[in-house]
Amino acid sequence: MKKKDGWWASRFSGPIANIFLYFIAERKWITPNCITSSSLLVCVVSCILISTGITHFLFLSAVLIQLVFILDCLDGQLARYRNESSNFGAWYDRVTDRVKDFLIYFSIAWGHFRTYQDWKIWPLAMTSLFFVYLFDYYVNQDIKLEAVKRVDEVEKKSKCPMTMSLNFLFSLGEKIYKSVPLLQFHIGEQYLLISIFLTFNQTRLLFYLIILLGVFYSVYWPVSKYFGRKPV
Repeated sequence: MKKKDGWWASRFSGPIANIFLYFIAERKWITPNCITSSSLLVCVVSCILISTGITHFLFLSAVLIQLVFILDCLDGQLARYRNESSNFGAWYDRVTDRVKDFLIYFSIAWGHFRTYQDWKIWPLAMTSLFFVYLFDYYVNQDIKLEAVKRVDEVEKKSKCPMTMSLNFLFSLGEKIYKSVPLLQFHIGEQYLLISIFLTFNQTRLLFYLIILLGVFYSVYWPVSKYFGRKPV
């Protein structure tokens, strides 16, 4: 498993994936890319069920969404176990993740629209998907790029009253962030929220919550980076 991962991946999906790994680790014909493709296939099946808008199918799709994420964890764990990581595999995994995001949000909106004839679900779905993609970009760039600052510039900013006040707010926010795992909004937490709201057939509330979190992160992340803090 990854040394650093999201809360839901560390507590649930990753350990479950390791159980699956026990049975497939030595089966050479099962490759990490096969697992990635399987995750995409299960996602397609789940989205077909979601698009019906039928309550019983929504509950089943909520379970399948968790299987999608378990498989998403499993492909990386299998690659690390066999030391078979590749540039193509990493690229393929990220691309399929974005495809799955689109399929899930589109199918949720389509199923809601078919059931309730509520056209307002479409802008909610598109806005939610925008924030999901934006946050993924924030995290991805944060991993790749770390700003280099002059020491005297950092010290000068740290003595500014406004900066001191912001640092206090950031410290408070980071404590709340760490104490409420669902706020972390990694892919595992997103899938968990989707499963919960699908189970109770509250897709509109799901989009409202994602938009609310997205607005917060779209402001918090760049501001915290500007003041030299690591957002998560």
